[in-house]
Parts: sequence; structure tokens; C-alpha cells
Amino acid sequence: MSCWYLNMLRFSILSLLGVLTLTGCAATTPETIGPRVDNASTSQLWTAHRDLSLSALQLAYVEAELSSRGETRFGSSYIGQRTASAYGKALYSRVAPASSSSDLKNCSDFSSSWQAQRYFLDNGGPVSDPNNLDRDGDGLACEWGATVRSSVRKATAVRTPVRTRPRYTSRCYVGPRGGTYTISASGRKNYGGC
Repeated sequence: MSCWYLNMLRFSILSLLGVLTLTGCAATTPETIGPRVDNASTSQLWTAHRDLSLSALQLAYVEAELSSRGETRFGSSYIGQRTASAYGKALYSRVAPASSSSDLKNCSDFSSSWQAQRYFLDNGGPVSDPNNLDRDGDGLACEWGATVRSSVRKATAVRTPVRTRPRYTSRCYVGPRGGTYTISASGRKNYGGC
């Protein structure tokens, strides 16, 4: 690789980490992560997805944004690679909302699971769930967990290779006595084939 390409790659990774990592004075909150993820390029998001230092909240935002862009897999990375194990496990305590006035949204209000997940994250999830979108407390709102699990199944499915018949050409060979022949599919000499 050329030095220019390596420097550009280094710059891209550093700028992405700057997009997702807040240092010093600001806390990592939905208000600070959401807009930064929205403005990141898809390649920056996939690079961040591979970053093991991302917090669970940052990773959740990255996966929801990638899914909103129709991206579920890139190389060896895929949606749910590190988050699907939470599916169905009560990782966060859930208390029913004190009043129905705080429960403003239902899963049926969203046209896709990533939209529900993004709304959930923007409104306190996964630690707080005022709209009761994550009843089991796994940190995955509505059908987002099923979407993540489906992505993992597709990415890790064992693909059986398609068997094809060996391709034989009708090449003519010349025998030791001057006769011509071809080789049949079974490997025998066919003297009438030329």
C-alpha cells in the first residue's frame, strides 16, 4: 500500500473515533451520540462497529444507523455480532411506568424495528424505558432483537458449495500410431470423437 493510502486510512479511523468518542468535558449521552452517528459515513460506521472500545450504547446507535441504511454485513462484520447474545436476557431492570401519560409510543407506531430501536435509545434506553418498548429488559426494543438475531443467522450460516460437473473440452489428441481421439467424461479414449 502506498503511504498516501495508509495516511488517509489512519486519518479516517481517527476522525471516526473522534465522531464517536467524546473525551474530557462531555459525557456520552444519546443527545451527543445520535447526531454524530447520523453524520458519519457508512464506512466510518463499519469501522466503528469493529472497535471493541465502543460502549454498549455507542454500539447500539451504530447498529441502528447501519440498519437504517440497509447495511447488515460488511466483510466479516455484521449487525448483531456482539449484541445478539443479549436477545431475550433480562440485562436491565424494568419497572412499569408510573402513569400511562409517560407511555407515548408503542411498537406498532414504528414502521421498522430500527426506528423503534433508535427512538428507544434516544429516550433513555436501554437503562430507562419510559415507553415500555423493551419489556424483557434485554436492551433491544420491539422486534429489533429478532432483526439482530436474523442478521446473525444469515451471517453465520454454513454455506454449502454448489457442486458443478467438471468441464471437459472436446480436444483432439494424437495417439502413438497417428490416430486421433478425445477423452470422454469418464476418462476413456473416444476414437470417434474428432
